[in-house]
Amino acid sequence: MRHNNKSQDQPTLWDQPRDSRPPGPTPLPLPTHRPTKPMEHQELWNIEDVANYLGVPKQTVYAWRTTGYGPQGFRVGKHLRWRATTVITWTLGLEQQR
Repeated sequence: MRHNNKSQDQPTLWDQPRDSRPPGPTPLPLPTHRPTKPMEHQELWNIEDVANYLGVPKQTVYAWRTTGYGPQGFRVGKHLRWRATTVITWTLGLEQQR
């Protein structure tokens, strides 16, 4: 019985050098600040979390805060924090005002 070992005849994906990948879009770099675990609605959010959730720049959240608009935040020492439930409830309230 003769064995025909075709795996030696054909290159595999793993035999190709990394630079021989087909051209395509360059992957975007991962963000430097990434949560270590999924956020839950009971958690406290910082300015970046609030701005990310609302899809606005951080400066917009700061501006809202000085005018009294936006979800109510509070200070923990020198740091601003928001309860996730407060931010989510505020956005739901905006939807209901339509």
